[in-house]
Amino acid sequence: MTTQWWLEETPPPEVPGVPRLTLLLDDAAARAAALLRGEPEPVSDDPLADAVRILAGPGGHEFVAEAARQTGLPEEELRRLVLAHRHGGSTGVLTALAPAPVDPAEAIREIQARRGFAGLTAEPGMVTDLTAKVQVRHGADGRWYPFTLWRDRWWPATGATISPGAAFQAAQRARRAR
Repeated sequence: MTTQWWLEETPPPEVPGVPRLTLLLDDAAARAAALLRGEPEPVSDDPLADAVRILAGPGGHEFVAEAARQTGLPEEELRRLVLAHRHGGSTGVLTALAPAPVDPAEAIREIQARRGFAGLTAEPGMVTDLTAKVQVRHGADGRWYPFTLWRDRWWPATGATISPGAAFQAAQRARRAR
């Protein structure tokens, strides 16, 4: 008796379980709905930003520990990036990882005009007030993203805008709310 050829093939790898498939389907449905509303498709070729987008969706919090193991990032870092995605999408994630380089001189002038004091430090794409524990970072989309210092880490806050002064004020409001 001869063995059937298909019985000799290596079986396929394990397929994702229902919770993982549900997570992926929810993400695909949310992206499709956004496209139908005329919103632009997320522009990121970064696999980490893509994973964070999925974790930021409904039910994604259940997979943070698994994603941490697979990416090698600490769970706290993934949670910080999920928060960045919720406040600014894929660009928010990339800005949380590293600001887009831009000369901060104009941003400092605008922030000082609103703040009225010169205790600011600047790097390309970033302005920080360590005394107030707030920071704004320039994103690749031209918006400034607010951050607040908590437990020696910069955490994203809501209020990304093209105005560095308005983003700075959003960071101050977020800091006061802590």
